[in-house]
Amino acid sequence: MKFDTSILGKCFFWFGLVCGVLGIFTQYGVAYQVGTQRVFADATFYFLLGSLAMLAGIFLNTDQTNRLL
Repeated sequence: MKFDTSILGKCFFWFGLVCGVLGIFTQYGVAYQVGTQRVFADATFYFLLGSLAMLAGIFLNTDQTNRLL
C-alpha cells in the first residue's frame, strides 16, 4: 500500500492558511478585544509556522521531476 502524499500536502497547505488567519487575528489586536490574549501567541509565530507548512505542502505536491501534480 503506497502512502498518498497529496492528501498530506493539502492538509499542510490548509494548515498554513489557518495559521495565516490566526496571525492576522493576533496582529490587529482582535485577541485583546475578545479576551483571548493568553491563548494566542505572537503573530510572527503564526506567520512563520504557516509559511513553513505551506512550503511543506507545496514540496509534497511536487513529484520527482519538479512538476506540480
